[in-house]
Order: sequence, then C-alpha cells, then structure tokens
Amino acid sequence: MAALEASVEAMLSTIGERAQQWKAQPFTIFRVPAYVRERNRTAYEPRMVSIGPYYHGVAALRAMEDHKWRYLHDFLNRNASISSALLIQEMRSLEARAVACYSERPLLDSGDFTRMLLLDGCFILEFFFKWHTKEPDALCDVGWGLTLITTDLLLLENQIPFFVVERLYDIACGGQGGRENLFKIILEYISNEALIAPPPGTAEINHLLHLYYVSFVPRRSPPASVSEPKEAEVRVIPRATEMSEAGVTFVLRSSDRDRFDVMFDGGVMEIPAMVIDDMKRPVLNNLIAFEQSQGVEETRVLTSYVTLMGMLIRTAQDVELLRRRRILVNLLADDEAAAQFFSHLGDGAAVNYDQQVFAEMYKDVQRYCDSCWPRNRAALIRDYFGSPWSAISFVAAGIILALTATQTYFTAFPR
Repeated sequence: MAALEASVEAMLSTIGERAQQWKAQPFTIFRVPAYVRERNRTAYEPRMVSIGPYYHGVAALRAMEDHKWRYLHDFLNRNASISSALLIQEMRSLEARAVACYSERPLLDSGDFTRMLLLDGCFILEFFFKWHTKEPDALCDVGWGLTLITTDLLLLENQIPFFVVERLYDIACGGQGGRENLFKIILEYISNEALIAPPPGTAEINHLLHLYYVSFVPRRSPPASVSEPKEAEVRVIPRATEMSEAGVTFVLRSSDRDRFDVMFDGGVMEIPAMVIDDMKRPVLNNLIAFEQSQGVEETRVLTSYVTLMGMLIRTAQDVELLRRRRILVNLLADDEAAAQFFSHLGDGAAVNYDQQVFAEMYKDVQRYCDSCWPRNRAALIRDYFGSPWSAISFVAAGIILALTATQTYFTAFPR
C-alpha cells in the first residue's frame, strides 16, 4: 500500500510541475482519436516518411531515414559557415519547448528526440529547397515520391513544431531569409489550389498543416444570432437529386471569394467547382481533424462545407447530376467511388448546427423544398419537357385539345 501511495504522489508531483508549462504553452500537435483513425488508417498515417515522434522508427518508413541523412548533408553544404554541431546545439535549445507541443508525450529520450528534430526539420526544408530551385534529385524526380511525401507532410500526426523549421531556415539563410519568404517557398509547391491569402509575417504558425490551413481555408464569422422566437434548426437537407426533383437548379459558381462559397437563392444553388481524387481525401481528412482540434469559438468552415457536400452527395446519381453541371470533376474510378469519397469524409467530426457556416442556407433550402409550386413545376418539366419528343407530344396534345374544345363550342353554339 505504501508503494502505491508513493507512486500516486510522485505522479501528482510530476503533473503539478508540468501544469504551469501546459498553461503557458498549450498543445499544438494532436493525435487523431483512435476510433476515427481505425476507420481509415491510410488517411491519417504516413506512407513514405515519418515526421515527428508519433511514427518515428516505424518499420515501413525506415527506408526514408537514409534520405534524411542525405538531405542533412545537402543542407549543410548550402552554407559553409554552419556545422552539424551548431545545428545540434540549436535543436537542444528547442527540445523542451518542442516536447511540450505534443498532446501525447513522445517516448524518445532526449538525444533521440533532438536528432529527430534535426533530421526531420532539415528534410522538410531541403525537400522544398530542391523543389524550388529545380535541383535534380533521386527522390523528388520520382512522380509518386513527390505526391506521397507532400501528402505525408500534411498529416496532423506527422508534424514537428514550425519554430524548429524556422530556426533551421534562419541558420541556413544567415538570418536574412524572412518568414514571408519561407511561407512562399512552402506554399508555392505544397498545393495547386488557389491561395485565400498568404499569412502575414507575424502570423502564429504551429506546423505545416496549420500553415496550409490558414492559407487555403477562409475564416468566416459565425451566423448572427436570431431574436426570439427562435426557428428550429435544420440538420439535414435532401440530397442533390431529390432537390432537383423539388425544383432546385444547380449551377457552377465562379466565385472570387473562395472555393467554399456556396450560395442558395430563389431555388438556385451555386457551388464552386471541386476536383476529387485519391490524394485529396487524406488532406481533407487531416484539415478537418486539425479544425476539430481548435477552440470551440472558431467557425469550422471546412467541417461545415464537407457536411454540406456529404448531404448533397449520397449516391452515384447525385455525383452524376453535379458532374453534368460541371460542379464536380471526378478523377476516381466511377461515380459510385466518388459517392463513397464523400460518405466517409470527416468521420467523427463534431458539428454545431447553430454555428456552422451554412445554417441559414439549410433553412432556406428546406423551406423551398417543402413548398408545392417548385416541386410541381419541376415534375411538369421532367415529365413533359424532359426530351424533345415528350415536349412535342405535350404541345401537340395541347393543340388537339384546343381544337377539340373549339369544335365542340361551335357545334353547341352554331352561328
């Protein structure tokens, strides 16, 4: 019993020592909940290169460790005034601060953790340096290598603190590089999506995924609170084909704002174009996971968007409809695969339906779909004007009906 009491007191003492540090420096690099990761491990686990402690030493990723040493060698050759001893000293000075960033305490000892920061930080920088300067490289010149490494660098669990990358960049550039230039080098090659806006040099960036998020996902103000009586929240809207049957028209939106700028007005839903492929799924899943790790006061734009698209697209017919409207560009095997893409995107994400970005639009859609006239008009167009022949038949029937009525009238009331 005495041993148990002593162990509990020792643990509480350790927690007490760390409590102030946790308050001063909150966690910035999180693990994805196990139940979410188990549904789709390839969406959250690296396939080529480990960055940070969570997947350090995994057997399937060890082949990249030799490349990390090669990249460290190339990094040192960029500036004759720096040495490995200097870099190790700098990484040691950041060790305690870096360890405190991880929500799950790293299992590496001090030396291994410092070595990991050095190798992983230099690998990230050298990877983008080579890409930026178009240097021939055995790793970057392989097409699938570029794609898989870039995806791995944007996994929530596969990160090191951005201040480590910044410190190494400053050393390599002799303090003359500047944060804006570092942002530019990374963002220029990390995605072919259109930037919302590059972050300012004073922006607080926690890691590469965070940099990607603030650069490609817009900020939105939460929906304005509505005075009483409060309208019941709408959590579900019909899928795309059902909305089409109710009279809703889908239109490709050319938005100057951003790719999440979905609008609904007068029975017309405008949606910016979206390209879906195998590489987009892990990036979107990890951006959602990162968004979920932020404070509850943040408006979760991406979670709101993915929830909306998941409601619109539930079957292959929904994909076909939006693809014909040029809203979806499907690079997957078929429309069924695209429907599956959306059905499990963002599994486990918490949604506040009152605060989500499209809350008011949900209500507008529901009111429109519940009204009779749009549905009856859509049925008329579908049944009688769905093809040229049915339209001609409808018009011909109308003419015959009119002639018959005229003949009947003159028969009944001859002049």
